[in-house]
Amino acid sequence: MAVVPFWPEGAQAACHAMYGIPPADWLPAYLDLVAAVRSGIRQDMRSFDPIHRWRRTEHRVLLRNPYADIGLTCLGGQAAVWICERIDRDYRIRCEWSDVSGPARHWLASIAPTFAATACRLDFAPIYQPVDQPWLEAA
Repeated sequence: MAVVPFWPEGAQAACHAMYGIPPADWLPAYLDLVAAVRSGIRQDMRSFDPIHRWRRTEHRVLLRNPYADIGLTCLGGQAAVWICERIDRDYRIRCEWSDVSGPARHWLASIAPTFAATACRLDFAPIYQPVDQPWLEAA
């Protein structure tokens, strides 16, 4: 059985516990969380626009700008808000014609502290992990 990653590969993420919510109240709590993420992040990161998309079947994309997606993944009583480079078809086509991925990664590195601060303000705990250093995981 394959293990579902809690957030997309290479993403900067922050987690929030959703334990103890009765089943009847879970959907309203989830919708409130989606609304809080959308409005809270757009307040600090104005280049993002609301969007309704999915990355595979488990990662919901809530906001998008020319370089990145911000999304929400819920699994096992936890919710993770994440930001990472776009992977959609339109973005991949742009990458074929010009070097968009390099500037996108640079922009993501520069915006990381703002994302972490915004996630903390929304009651998410940042997950600090090296994004572009896979050799640390192998050690």
